[in-house]
Amino acid sequence: MSQIADVDTGGPEQVPVSTRLSTHEVLVRSQETTPLGPGDKARIWRHPGLEDVEVLQGSYQNYEFAQHFHTVPAIGVVDRGAMSTYCQNATHILPTGTVFLLNPGEVHAPKSATENGWGLRVIYLEKEFFQSRAEDLGFEVPQFVKPFVQDAALAASLLRLHRKLERDADTLNIENDLADVFTHLSERHIREPRHDSAIRDERNKILRVKDYLHSYYWKNISVEDLAEIAQLSRFHLMRTFRRDVGLSPHAYLTQIRVEAAKKLLSEGASIVDVASDIGFTDQSHFTRHFKRMTGVTPGQYLPQWRPNQGLAHKLAE
Repeated sequence: MSQIADVDTGGPEQVPVSTRLSTHEVLVRSQETTPLGPGDKARIWRHPGLEDVEVLQGSYQNYEFAQHFHTVPAIGVVDRGAMSTYCQNATHILPTGTVFLLNPGEVHAPKSATENGWGLRVIYLEKEFFQSRAEDLGFEVPQFVKPFVQDAALAASLLRLHRKLERDADTLNIENDLADVFTHLSERHIREPRHDSAIRDERNKILRVKDYLHSYYWKNISVEDLAEIAQLSRFHLMRTFRRDVGLSPHAYLTQIRVEAAKKLLSEGASIVDVASDIGFTDQSHFTRHFKRMTGVTPGQYLPQWRPNQGLAHKLAE
């Protein structure tokens, strides 16, 4: 029985974008560990007053993310150098100051666009948090219009908010900046998604496959399993899935496992147990995929949930 494997479809087309505060708790929860590689470092944390907001700061020289997506809205800014990223079937070059607004499920793969490296600051908003803020501004089902925009005012607001989430323990002060960001987003960059009256049969079949992967991600799943669920040939399934989702079934399954791992780690599970429970063959295999999709290792992800243990915790790269 053959296992799910990625299919190389070749390189995408290049498309340039026209483009006195109590800090202890916040800083402890964003404990830095060994860099990912020469010139690469990243940290991820949650502000103690905003548990529905996850924050990432990364500075990379040679690091390349795997193609991946987020299950929650992600907003951020390129704050150093130039970033190259695959998104929507093309490769985009994002200079310093570019804002990225990624809807859940938007496949992307950041890396450096030059030999000088790049940096970014990202804010991940839990779906319920994002929904409630958007509803306050009159949106029932909010969706970002474009994944990348040149908007100097929004970039400045996001950078100010991100830095406060890093070192400002005053939640009321942060909420003020959050309101500014959402107001700006609602005026220029959020819309209601279009609803087609008829959904194609193939799309329903792919939805069944996705539901199965979400329900049984911990199992050893084969291409034949998925083809039977979709009632499509193996080749037709692989081609249609990649067209509709933006990833191969194997890459999508790996993403689901990484998201499940984040949840288990936040609930107190050990890295070793998580690796075996979610379907990875071993801990090193798990760590490699986790790092490629999140930009940090599982050991770097732990301190935001275990601030006291995080100071001493270090994971070999």
